[in-house]
Amino acid sequence: MVVDGAQGGPKLDLDMAELGADFYALTAHKMYGPTGIGALFGRRELLEAMPPFIGGGSMIKKVGRELITWANLPAKFEGGTPAIGEAIGYGAAVRWLDELGLEAVHAAEAELTAYALDRIAEVPGLTVFGPPAGDDRGGIISFSIEGVHAHDVSEILDRHGVAVRAGHHCAQPLMERLGVPATTRASLAVYNTRAEVDRLIDGLLDVRRVFDL
Repeated sequence: MVVDGAQGGPKLDLDMAELGADFYALTAHKMYGPTGIGALFGRRELLEAMPPFIGGGSMIKKVGRELITWANLPAKFEGGTPAIGEAIGYGAAVRWLDELGLEAVHAAEAELTAYALDRIAEVPGLTVFGPPAGDDRGGIISFSIEGVHAHDVSEILDRHGVAVRAGHHCAQPLMERLGVPATTRASLAVYNTRAEVDRLIDGLLDVRRVFDL
């Protein structure tokens, strides 16, 4: 069971022409794909004007002693052996999401998040950081248990087969503002179930038993 990866979040329908972005980056592991790969949208005129940032095979048309002619986009920026396996996995993840439909994915995450917020409120001494349940509320739930460090919470949850993240989450200034050393973060996604949320709650209640709270 995995309830973290930070994939949860409200649906965004993006029209690049309407958005008017020069560049737009996506990362595969936020879309249930492999790590270490992503995609970059860029306006053609800007990409044409930019020089390559790495060198390698398949990125040139012709090399002479005094002149290099770059390959057409996107090969111009893909020097060397590409991440072939990761790209295949990324494509499979995108197709899977497309088959599910973003509306269905978002609805499932919103329903499960509302259930999780109701259940997690049953744990005494637990504080949730973030907005209340709602249609625009993502599936990322950060929390702390009074008197227990987030790392200890995650260790005990791991014994229950529940994977979460614990620490600063790349946001130490926010932790200081919240007045906590760290938080535990459960990230619900379309593949999670109510039974898994229940297991999370059982694990949190066990945290209280272990620390005699």
